[in-house]
Amino acid sequence: MERDNSSYQRPIPTDITKEETHTIDTCTLCQTVLARKRVKVFYVEDIPFDKPQREAVKHTVEQGYCSKCKKWITATPLPSGKCTLGDGVRKYTSYLSIILRLSNQQIEEHIRDIHKINVSQGEIQKILYKEADRLRPEFERLKVRVQNQKAQHYDETVWKVPYGKLGSYGWGMFGTETKEAVFLLGKSRGGGNMKALHPKPVIGITDDYGAYKNAFEYHQLCWAHPYRKFRDLAESGELTGKQKENCISDFKVFGKIYAKIKQIMQTEFDYDKTRRYYIKKMSEFAKPNIDDTTKTRTLKTTLFKNIEQYLTCLKFPDIVPIDNDKAERGLRHLVIKRKISYGSKTDKGAETTSILASVLLSLKWMNPNTFFQKYFLEGVKTMA
Repeated sequence: MERDNSSYQRPIPTDITKEETHTIDTCTLCQTVLARKRVKVFYVEDIPFDKPQREAVKHTVEQGYCSKCKKWITATPLPSGKCTLGDGVRKYTSYLSIILRLSNQQIEEHIRDIHKINVSQGEIQKILYKEADRLRPEFERLKVRVQNQKAQHYDETVWKVPYGKLGSYGWGMFGTETKEAVFLLGKSRGGGNMKALHPKPVIGITDDYGAYKNAFEYHQLCWAHPYRKFRDLAESGELTGKQKENCISDFKVFGKIYAKIKQIMQTEFDYDKTRRYYIKKMSEFAKPNIDDTTKTRTLKTTLFKNIEQYLTCLKFPDIVPIDNDKAERGLRHLVIKRKISYGSKTDKGAETTSILASVLLSLKWMNPNTFFQKYFLEGVKTMA
């Protein structure tokens, strides 16, 4: 769609917090009295930095001794120390760590510079531990909700844990019906971790990593993965001559098959007839060619061996997409965080990030416009 001039301007705010009136009676250049005065209105959205965004509350608490209970009774529970950090700092620290993907050092500097509160990196880690423990029940409820959806996306990525013993990979499970996700970080790359996400999956959408083989009753392999591999071969600068021409031709042919099945998925079709058609097309495409490179032959062999898994989407067109893009996009958030903070130091840190990332990212993705209200004011249970 073509854009008009208004689309390049900021929308007018509706929640005005302050009004200022600017009057003028004489010309600022020659001091002549102005005539035909009129009024113009404009708006400025800004962040005030003249006051630290913090509060320090002094609590005076009465105590009384109960002769029957033989103990001191306080009007409100007393913290372990004279000065503690409140719930707002705990939630805000978790927000900075997960949603904004900041490292503990960056969080320390941000809270000190913007809110004038000194929080050490050790305190930050303890805050994250405590918040993860508080959100653990919601994490378990979230896992059940995603497991109960008709199908799930799965993917894995690197998540370094230098002082951990369980592994250096992260796994993600994403429901097809909502934007909720469950992460397990600091694990091995073995298929048992997928089972930890979902012990009895029925329909799964994944790449062709071996851990997913025979894991589902119905398995959909991602079309985007071979498409990108054929594209990379076609664009390779190392190939020349007939091999180069053959790779370009294969990419074009596979691209047409991929585009056509995406188009068919948007319409009503006869399952048996369409399935037979694509089995034939993909079988013909996968036939070996004398000009195939080693990578091309491997790709075609894999395609031919897994034709049925690539066509599961035809059996469940309203449930199963033809690619695993949802899982890849979901993991991308954690990939960027890993590059910033280098993963987790310990297994406990990886588990903490798993819980916080699952709950907070799901809440954010499900409620992009009301995340702060639901997390900071209402509580995460409202996301269910």
